[in-house]
Amino acid sequence: MGGEHAIFGSEGLGKVVKHTLPGFYGRIMDETKLLDPRTFQNKTRLMMRAALPSEYLRRWAVMTDVFGMRTHYLGKVTGTDRDPQMAVEQPFIPEDENLPATLEDAEDFFTAHGFVRVDDAHIINPEVHGVTWYRQRDGILVTDAHARNFRRDLDGVIIPVDLVIALVPPGSSALLPAATRLWQPADDE
Repeated sequence: MGGEHAIFGSEGLGKVVKHTLPGFYGRIMDETKLLDPRTFQNKTRLMMRAALPSEYLRRWAVMTDVFGMRTHYLGKVTGTDRDPQMAVEQPFIPEDENLPATLEDAEDFFTAHGFVRVDDAHIINPEVHGVTWYRQRDGILVTDAHARNFRRDLDGVIIPVDLVIALVPPGSSALLPAATRLWQPADDE
């Protein structure tokens, strides 16, 4: 089990099914204002918060469209405690256990995809310092980009499997450069 999912599946099945934890739909990064006790001024910072179900589903749409990780929404399930959960399915990615993805691989991946690392001074949560990225051209903010959330497939390709993704509409951020345009899903036609 990970931090926000119960995970089922195997190489034999060729897929991984993830159930959110009961009543929890992951986290998302958002801007908030906090009082700076030294200056008594409100300062805008990025902070992790609980995601809404719609934000959780959008995260997977972006993963599929932008990063090529096919993630399918399977529907709502009910856990043993009767709290709702969401279920998604992804392909199982076989990897060489002796050559796992590294943080440097993740950095190279984001740089190649046009992202810039967000300055840690803007982020409240220390657990996502150094692993938060932003792409101005379409307002995609990604965090939790730890090595554990990537796989190196048997051909050596680095594939993200579980990133926390938010969209930052043009002009809505006090910290990040204004997006040129907001990400829109690819037209399937």
